[in-house]
Amino acid sequence: MDEQGKIISSCDIDENLALQIWTRGKTPRLSIFNKNKNQRKLIHIAWVEKRDRTLAINGRNRGETVSYVVQDFEEAIRKILTSYAANTNYKVKFFTVVVDLEKALHRPELVMSASDIAMMSEDKRSSLWVADCSGENKPLGVFKPFFPLSDSEAAVITPDKLKITSQTERGVEALIKTGIINDLKKINPERWHNPIRITAAAMLLGFSYCGGDGSKMADTLWTSGEKPKTALNTPIPVPAMKAPVKKLNLHEPGLMRLGHKLAAYIRHYYYIDDVMIDYVSESEKVLHEKGYDRQRRVDFNTGSLGDVPYRVTFFENESEGMTAFGCVPRMQTARHKGDMLIIVPTEIYKKALANNTMGGVEDDFFTITRLLWAKQFKDWYKNLIPYLKNITGLINA
Repeated sequence: MDEQGKIISSCDIDENLALQIWTRGKTPRLSIFNKNKNQRKLIHIAWVEKRDRTLAINGRNRGETVSYVVQDFEEAIRKILTSYAANTNYKVKFFTVVVDLEKALHRPELVMSASDIAMMSEDKRSSLWVADCSGENKPLGVFKPFFPLSDSEAAVITPDKLKITSQTERGVEALIKTGIINDLKKINPERWHNPIRITAAAMLLGFSYCGGDGSKMADTLWTSGEKPKTALNTPIPVPAMKAPVKKLNLHEPGLMRLGHKLAAYIRHYYYIDDVMIDYVSESEKVLHEKGYDRQRRVDFNTGSLGDVPYRVTFFENESEGMTAFGCVPRMQTARHKGDMLIIVPTEIYKKALANNTMGGVEDDFFTITRLLWAKQFKDWYKNLIPYLKNITGLINA
């Protein structure tokens, strides 16, 4: 592909509009092509995530406007992405990112003492596995799942597979060798297989990183491990150095928010549908009218629940067995209007608290954040499936 870029795939919407995929070898762009004016606008494909968004273009006649709704473009977007995947090196890049993302997601956090387990940092508690070497024989230990298990999942995570028998065999490669991860994907692909596939495709193609901007990181995924291109007749530097291979890490700033949301979704998978998120003008008034009693308030810093700090008030409705959190932004936020309201059955919230610790102190701040992130991830993930299901190898989707 030349430096000016190239249209890889195209789909006519009608006599006025065509949608296309344009690229010059890095993250592709969505091209909105007005056939009447012979004009093209390039945008990130994340634009289509907001399905109720409207698009208005100039018609053939002076003063004429033709309007569309993004949700009507679903089939067209799926077609041009399928064609794009078939006519570029997308598949090679995609499978590389899938493997690297899976390794990053399952990389065990090493703990060497009982106090390390009791006082795990937020980063470590965001992980799905712990390599517990806190026993007397330090090089040895056991892999511990840091997520709740169904009966069928528990049946394959047997104690003999979880043993750590060598100081060099307690990382993610050793965990993969046990076969446990592949077994989990077979038992419940909707939890262990499909979300990773959709996330990897979204990262490569320029979709949002679950609401965040990942455009810079997406470009590095395309250039990772490749030799730099040079113009014709330009001497190639000796030696011709490749770009560093991009290794994914859930705690890296570019991936951290998306990776932690993915991990939160997997950890809270079995009860995330019991969590309700709503937006109201006055959360405290709404909850009082529904029979909730105020308990206490806690301040949440910027970046936890949104792009601004929040004051979170805890409420309980004992008669109905429900817990609620009224999240009031401390300044204007672009994410929503009014207050954010999180409502969850008290029993489920207690389970979530327990599932976010390994014998340490229960943490309301961490748990509320992760429940919200898990819910946000599921909404984002389900929204992308119709666009990406043809090029991601989903199971039973």
